[in-house]
Amino acid sequence: MEHKKVTIYDLAREAGVSTATVSRVIAGNYPVSQGTREKVQQIIDHYNYHPNALARTLSNKKSKLIGFITPAITNPFFSQVFVEVEKSALEKGYSVLLGNSLNDREIEARYIRMLLEQQAEGIILLGGLINDSNPDLERVQELIAIQKRTKLVMINGSVEGMGNCSISTDEAAGMRLIIDHLVRQGHRKIGLIGGVKGITTTDIKVSTFKAELKKHQLIFRKSWQCYSEYSIEGGEDGFKQLMSLNKEVPTALIGINDMVGVGMIKASKRYPNQHFAFVGFDDTSLAQTSSPELTSVRHPYEELGKRAIEMMEANAKAQHVMLAPSLVVKESTVKSINRV
Repeated sequence: MEHKKVTIYDLAREAGVSTATVSRVIAGNYPVSQGTREKVQQIIDHYNYHPNALARTLSNKKSKLIGFITPAITNPFFSQVFVEVEKSALEKGYSVLLGNSLNDREIEARYIRMLLEQQAEGIILLGGLINDSNPDLERVQELIAIQKRTKLVMINGSVEGMGNCSISTDEAAGMRLIIDHLVRQGHRKIGLIGGVKGITTTDIKVSTFKAELKKHQLIFRKSWQCYSEYSIEGGEDGFKQLMSLNKEVPTALIGINDMVGVGMIKASKRYPNQHFAFVGFDDTSLAQTSSPELTSVRHPYEELGKRAIEMMEANAKAQHVMLAPSLVVKESTVKSINRV
């Protein structure tokens, strides 16, 4: 026999035993006579045989594989969460397969099929469908069907009626931290840029923003709240839109995420005579490398990753955990500001 082609059937034939006996010797936790065990083990060692991982999965129902599906790994928030999930998974002996769906439903479905075929012990979802305020019912039914075959854990999102585990950062609390900070800095004119209406994370931030302005007896101006996606380009476009629509502009601007915050800072450089305080959301590497460094709400990334894996291992079918964020204050709100 050639070493590269040896199979469990070849080993059984040479040892004169059944494939079940060879499997018991490999597993090491089933009774096999000492003589037979030694004979089979010698043949295994001779051919340097390693059992097929999928075959082991089928026999013991444990693949130690977890899927992680997100629509845009280029989003630094998504990538930072993935890093922490992977760290925690590796510590527990799992492998993580990353599925970057590129916001494409077919690509997402392909990854899910692949994970189910490989007997993945669970799938973690971040972004996409689980952030829709009114998710497509057909896709919800697809998720329910998937959940009957493997465990689903959702990060920073949920789907009503799913009854699965989810973990989120309290983004409403994050927005409250921002408004409190800006008010203490003396700002009375505050705007919010970015996001897409109908996405839960955006809807939560916008509704909390309005409520906090009211609580602090500040005026909400519709033209100071602009939807403009989640990218750096979206931040630039939203800032330009605000400047074109208003004779009077805010002294402080909140970006729906760090990418939008950086885009606003970039666009503001075209207005050297007007100065603003800027705040982002997520405290990713962008917030730390922008100029000025961007004050931002930070997710408890390590805890998100750790708890997501714990949920994957837990027997509980439905559990939701909400984690507290923090505000990391940097240059963009503490420098001297000319209030217009």
